[in-house]
Amino acid sequence: DGSRLHSERGMGHVGDIFNEETLERLTGSSAIGHVRYSTAGKVSINEAQPFAVKCSFGQIALCHNGNLPDASEARLRLEQDGAIFSSTSDTEVVLHRIARSRTGTVVEAVIEALRHEEGAYSMLFATPNSLIAARDPRGFRPLAMGELEGATIFASETCAFDLIGAKYIRDVEPGAV
Repeated sequence: DGSRLHSERGMGHVGDIFNEETLERLTGSSAIGHVRYSTAGKVSINEAQPFAVKCSFGQIALCHNGNLPDASEARLRLEQDGAIFSSTSDTEVVLHRIARSRTGTVVEAVIEALRHEEGAYSMLFATPNSLIAARDPRGFRPLAMGELEGATIFASETCAFDLIGAKYIRDVEPGAV
């Protein structure tokens, strides 16, 4: 069953949470979601993605597929500098770097934050006005772009497009934001 989360570390089934009734109650024009188990940190509701924060750039939500091997060192430095974390996930480090950025736009802050990241990742950032996709420079983690009813969509696997009747356009290039 493709909607079943990993049985050893998962927390439930997508279909149990996002049924038709629940989907009909959602408002807004865009969304991001994550249906994989944690690859770093503990498995608990505090680790569930997307992570959502409010900072000087406004509201930002982040979904992350991959590993950031230098995150524990970066986290320690951030904590010593007064940062507060609400999870054990390496993903939160990226949000802290974005929030601390002195760049002019959220896109510039994302680019700046990701320049510090090593490892394999694909990420989606949602703000009230934009959807930002990013892929690691070596292209280790997949990220595909598609189209559905005139909207640009992203997924880590093209089979997700088939399930919803979307058209695959291309893979996001390694290192692209």
